[in-house]
Amino acid sequence: MSFLFLNLMNFQRFFIKKFFTIKGKRDFFSFSSIVSIVSITIGVIALTVSLALFSGYYDTMKEIILGVNSHIYILKFGNETIQHEEYMRVGSMLDEVGAVQSYAPFLYTEGMAVKDADIAGVIIRGLDFEKEIETSEIGRFIEEGAYEQDGDFAIIGKNIAKRLHITIGDTIKLITPMNADVTFAGMIPSSIEVEVSGIFSSGMFEFDNSLVLLPMKTAQEFLSISDQYSGISVKLQREFVEEADKIASSIQQELSYPYNVSNWIDLNKNLFSLLKLEKWVIFIIIALIVLVAGFGLTSVLSMHILDKRKEIGILKALGTTNKDLKKIFFSRNMIIGFTGILLGLIIGLLISLLLTHTDFIKIESDVYLIEHLVVENQPIDFILIILVSGIIIALSSYFPLRRISQLQAVSIIRISKK
Repeated sequence: MSFLFLNLMNFQRFFIKKFFTIKGKRDFFSFSSIVSIVSITIGVIALTVSLALFSGYYDTMKEIILGVNSHIYILKFGNETIQHEEYMRVGSMLDEVGAVQSYAPFLYTEGMAVKDADIAGVIIRGLDFEKEIETSEIGRFIEEGAYEQDGDFAIIGKNIAKRLHITIGDTIKLITPMNADVTFAGMIPSSIEVEVSGIFSSGMFEFDNSLVLLPMKTAQEFLSISDQYSGISVKLQREFVEEADKIASSIQQELSYPYNVSNWIDLNKNLFSLLKLEKWVIFIIIALIVLVAGFGLTSVLSMHILDKRKEIGILKALGTTNKDLKKIFFSRNMIIGFTGILLGLIIGLLISLLLTHTDFIKIESDVYLIEHLVVENQPIDFILIILVSGIIIALSSYFPLRRISQLQAVSIIRISKK
């Protein structure tokens, strides 16, 4: 039995090798076969690059959002402030949560930044910088200057600096209607003059275009409050980041009303859901290129079987089964197909590397939120491309191979003699 199996394997190998002899190469690398390989290659290149772009965009957005923001936010309903005693009490509870790495208080308000005749709408955030660098990665985004823990200093986004023509050391005026003084002349908004000690660039337009960071004491004086905070930002241990929604839910149950606990997953759910949906929609659309190439491969295989019907008849007359003949032609088709897949993956990877290390493709940051293309090839994407393309190529062989069973040895040989 094993002897027959080895003979069968040698028989199939013999015909596969025939495709790589000088005569076989003319047949294997015919014009139609080359067109099929090129078509599959183009489809796989498009799949590889598009998935890499979406994976890179998704991961970059996630990295920036989690770099500037924390994983969990604890606020109060009705925009009520958290007293220092409440902060200490909540902090004691957070110390008991094993998934929590660190936490810090923050103040939040909206306002305007004014420099001479230039005005920009901004989001003002008061931070305890020494604690904040433990709960977010805002420190690594500072391009110029540095943060100051005390004094009337501010760190502003790169785009705000451009809009207001600001450099390090300049003074800007911050204005907010929050806690405005009511007089007989009307409402007088709170204002403060601060010196720009740093400029940060997160790479995300939304943050760089609107965020102003102040020391906590300066922000409290600006809003005319003391020992009060807008909320508490919480950073989780790295292994618990993807479970932020579950941990936030358990903290919410522990604190209950009037606290409102939110997390980065729920706050950015629509954005990341949209990115995932777009990625797979694009994958399905571009996979149609490979499907069309598969139809071409079906035509090539049909013509090849028709061209080799004399040889098929002789082999059938010698006792070769339909199953063995189908394996030979199926192997040929798969070799052509996977040649295209391999070339497509290699070229797609090279294009991805080129896009990663060059900036010759510029994108509008106010539209796409980031300043440059980020490409990331993930192993799961390669596996998916190979799997889907392989299935399409395998299915493209099904209908042509059925013709082999319909060919009768005697009829073929009789027609060949004529």
